[in-house]
Amino acid sequence: MPLLMAFRRWWALFFVALLTLPTIGLVAPDMPGPMRTVLEPEVRWWEHASERLDPYINNSFGFRGAVLAAHQRYLRFIDAPQGERVLQGENGTLFIRDNHALEQSIGHLVRPEMIRAFVAYARSLDDQVSALGGRFVVLIPPNAHTVNLAELPAYARRQKQTPTEYDLIAAALAADKVPFVDLRPLLAAAGAQGRTYFRYDTHWNERGALIAFNAAMAAVGRPDLEVAASAALGPAAVKPGGDLLRLGGLDHRDPPDQRYPWRAPFTKPENLAPIPGLVQGPENKVFITEAATTGHAGPRIMVAGDSFTQSFWAGLLAAQSSAFVWTHHQGCQFDRGLIDRFRPDILIYAPTERFVPCQKRPLSEIITTDGAR
Repeated sequence: MPLLMAFRRWWALFFVALLTLPTIGLVAPDMPGPMRTVLEPEVRWWEHASERLDPYINNSFGFRGAVLAAHQRYLRFIDAPQGERVLQGENGTLFIRDNHALEQSIGHLVRPEMIRAFVAYARSLDDQVSALGGRFVVLIPPNAHTVNLAELPAYARRQKQTPTEYDLIAAALAADKVPFVDLRPLLAAAGAQGRTYFRYDTHWNERGALIAFNAAMAAVGRPDLEVAASAALGPAAVKPGGDLLRLGGLDHRDPPDQRYPWRAPFTKPENLAPIPGLVQGPENKVFITEAATTGHAGPRIMVAGDSFTQSFWAGLLAAQSSAFVWTHHQGCQFDRGLIDRFRPDILIYAPTERFVPCQKRPLSEIITTDGAR
């Protein structure tokens, strides 16, 4: 009996040809593909061969351009995010993956040294402001992953463990008697009446921003500066786009996001008077320090924050202060001379959860392309 019957020989030839395709693809013409980041194996690749060769193979397989183009089309067909920066959760909700935000929120990333450094830095800010007669509070806008845990993929929810970095920071600040507002229970309670974070954008919406602002005012002993949602927020309106849609290569999602437009007088005025001489040294083009007087009575308020407060709080600060400064925290590297020059009655240090670590490099070197810092 022949080893391969006649009708099976053609199948054998077909499978052999199929198996040789990747080899042929190494020399055959290919479609354009993303730039190869690894062009040759590392020196002495046979040591830890798998670890050293994997990056090269991932950049050098046959018909690489055609395979990646087909993969991209498939992701578009199933309406899934492209690349590794965006995570899709329940009901199509999107989450950023930068800065290990997912691992941080579910308790898989805990950095004790980072926590100690952050608490020590916050304590030094409290001492500096208190010496000037002002009030200080730390306010950490949580990651969307932390607030909307129920919308994370099922595998991530199952792996949630405690304590998280947020838990440990809250406990350490309380032990050091550094004023701090834990926004998580406040946002969770508000979530029962509607969303506080966007579905397709990294940030909280205006409801979440207002809750945080009011919490900060209460924490520094100025509940008179809190603003009622009925006075500040207009009816829900459709918010097109979103940074996570753009980063994930997605066109749109249903249902669309909603925003709550600010009502006057909590929209940012255009005729604010800049305060000259406060800002010294080079500025980042994305997060430019703003210092202005408002022309009416109120405390002097300073915020060292990021994109969660830069535009979301602009109208609130203008309406509730006599003068205000907004500057980027720069990972514990903002110009603290601003505090002495401005002499705020209230200083709010507000880095978003995933940007809590004190950086050792300037912002211009570590800023990400989504602008959400």
